[in-house]
Amino acid sequence: MTAPGPLRQSAKRYLLWCANEHIEFRIPEIKAISSMFNIPLTWIDKPKEDPYLVVEMRNEGDARRLMSRCMLVRSCFELWGQGNTEEELHSSIRSFPLDLMKPHLAPEKTFRVRVESFNKTLKNAEKLKKIESLSYLPFEGKVDLKHATTCLHLVEYYGLHPNEIHRGPYKLFLGRWVVDGQRELISKFSLKNRTYIGSTSMDAQLSFIMANFAQVQPGSTIVDPFVGTGSVLVAAAQFGGHAWGWDIDYLTLHARTKPTRHSQKERTAEESILSNFEQYGLKHKYLDVVVMDNARPFWREVPYVDAIITDPPYGIREAMERVGSVKGPKNAEDTIKQQSSSHHFPSKMNYNLSDVYCDLINFAARHLVVGGRLVFWLPVFREDYDESHIPSHPCLRIVFNCEQVLTVHASRRLITLVKTRHPEEGEVAKCQVTDLNAKFRDKFFQTASLTKEERASLKSMFPRDKRGQGLAYRLGEHKNKTKVIKMEAASECNTGNVTEGRNLGTASTLRDEQINENND
Repeated sequence: MTAPGPLRQSAKRYLLWCANEHIEFRIPEIKAISSMFNIPLTWIDKPKEDPYLVVEMRNEGDARRLMSRCMLVRSCFELWGQGNTEEELHSSIRSFPLDLMKPHLAPEKTFRVRVESFNKTLKNAEKLKKIESLSYLPFEGKVDLKHATTCLHLVEYYGLHPNEIHRGPYKLFLGRWVVDGQRELISKFSLKNRTYIGSTSMDAQLSFIMANFAQVQPGSTIVDPFVGTGSVLVAAAQFGGHAWGWDIDYLTLHARTKPTRHSQKERTAEESILSNFEQYGLKHKYLDVVVMDNARPFWREVPYVDAIITDPPYGIREAMERVGSVKGPKNAEDTIKQQSSSHHFPSKMNYNLSDVYCDLINFAARHLVVGGRLVFWLPVFREDYDESHIPSHPCLRIVFNCEQVLTVHASRRLITLVKTRHPEEGEVAKCQVTDLNAKFRDKFFQTASLTKEERASLKSMFPRDKRGQGLAYRLGEHKNKTKVIKMEAASECNTGNVTEGRNLGTASTLRDEQINENND
């Protein structure tokens, strides 16, 4: 890695120390936030896997605004020095402009120095020695270990692999702490403490990341067409958006499904999507949720939505259904009776996954404002994935495409599209994979019957580390040691009958094998 260049006069250099998870989402989240707040950002060092980023910004105010929304950055530091060795670090610190350093080390300022190490535990004596090596800094104030006004952090990075710890650090940084990210929201909005959750409620951290990708701002109108229990909308409301949505599942919207918590036997009267908003003081951001089939939306075709954030059903834990019937009415009289009956519940049929995304994309093209964003998850089989699988529309441009690995064979990709113009007459969405439903769902369940050798072969094809990513840090040499066994293609099946014929035993076996696989 080349040494960083000199600091520009009109900018300051900052170290962003990141959480060691969801690494593919890290840079896109920062790009989305900086674009939303119009923060000029210059990338100095952005490694693909290592948990740090070095950027240049105009001032500390820009850094604070950026961190006011970041979920994947733990802390932001004004970078005073960096290097690959201790000698390089101290040389870099000595070259840092004194006029930028002295105001924070003045007599009226208290200070403290903290030594942190990544992937290695340092003894107290070692930390003290490293602190004393900084004695040449022009400290004039007093030491305050609890409430210091200036907090310096000496960070040593020893790589990612716990079994291959380097004798010395790969990188060393010294920085002045500026501000932390928003990771405290992860525990505050944790599903463990949520009033109403379901089997497919979106994780709090991913919900906030989706809201950042969608560039949710105060006053925005946010829609979720597959709202479920409303987890995504709660995150959007926390960032100031006015949230509303719909779902075809009446029981889920009205909290009448079977409880998902092990200790809970039945739903309580307090459980509802609205109660989730009330729990966090966001009731004023809640517009409404309605029971509606997304294949037959009844909204006016005018652009009034700032962002659409959703996680469509895949047919794994939740059925994909739409209003319709494979059987037609016996006669015209039966049709009139169905339409006029106040107690009529329309029958449902299988909703092909390709149609799910075509309807979603078309809705976005018609109802998003120009510049509005559509953020959604797309399930894929990793060995079959191709960029042509991503649904497209002439009015929508892809911005981000990030992978979250679920198993060695399956993953889902967070797709972000932005509307560039209003659609012309006849322009509709294209979903390149016509049998997306049959291929993904059938092959997903087929993996339950894989042999141990076939599973090991897939692991060699698609490495997966403990962070749940499809990246193997410094382990590329092991990829060719295992013979690759290609999994058989999924059997052809009628997409209208995909959801039929699945017994509970198969689903239970799949779940148990995936749990064991994740613990390996």
